[in-house]
Amino acid sequence: MNKQQITSQLTLFGLDQIEIEIYLNLLEGGAKTPLEISRETNVNRTKIYRYLDRLKAKKLIEESNIERGLRLKAANPDNLQLLISEKEQQLRAQKDLLPALVKELNVIPGNLKNSFEIKQYHGDEGLKQMLWNRLSANKEFLLYGYQTMNEIVGRKFAEILREEQVKKKIKLYEIEEDVEEEKFTGKFTYTDVANWQKYYIPRYVSPKILKIRQHTSIYNNTVAIMNWEHGVKVGIEIVNELYASMQKQLFWNTWNQIKEKPVKQS
Repeated sequence: MNKQQITSQLTLFGLDQIEIEIYLNLLEGGAKTPLEISRETNVNRTKIYRYLDRLKAKKLIEESNIERGLRLKAANPDNLQLLISEKEQQLRAQKDLLPALVKELNVIPGNLKNSFEIKQYHGDEGLKQMLWNRLSANKEFLLYGYQTMNEIVGRKFAEILREEQVKKKIKLYEIEEDVEEEKFTGKFTYTDVANWQKYYIPRYVSPKILKIRQHTSIYNNTVAIMNWEHGVKVGIEIVNELYASMQKQLFWNTWNQIKEKPVKQS
């Protein structure tokens, strides 16, 4: 048994390290008392019952009442399928509730008090959160693009973002710096997301006219700026309706002055 690999895989099912240790201990050794489990896993006796209750709730261990008193044993590993089913059901319920819930939360008075707010983000996770946030855009978001999302957060997460954007039918209008003619193919080689061309509309500007060095998004009442020069990944979101409106006007003024680069025929 590759215990390290199994442990890593079980974490994907929502088990923490101690729960995994107890579960594997019972799988290997059969039914035991809470005291025996505590001794063999080095989990404090005052805490062991809490973890046992968690595993019972997940239907991964069962009680076994025999002559020597209460004992616990590992349930059939097939019960892991129950965890997936419960999570799928919960996810469906969350998706059904989400639109109405977000609408209600957005009109709470306390959410409207800050007329000008600045949010700061740091590191890979911070930039991922910023990219995810713009999927709340109402129909479209505007972008001064600097490199692709693949280079910002990696292709795997970038494809998740693109798939979600297409699913929500959010259009992305991007102004990016002109690319060298011989490198321009007219095809989006950086993504495999189906129908991406329907929701991604780029135009190219010469760096002599506009030099772009930050990845800047404009959506709803938010202007989001990301920078990852010299290995330091930081970003801010400026939340203000008037400022976002001004930036949208500047974007469209620039958009209307430039032309989409001709697509090379393959």
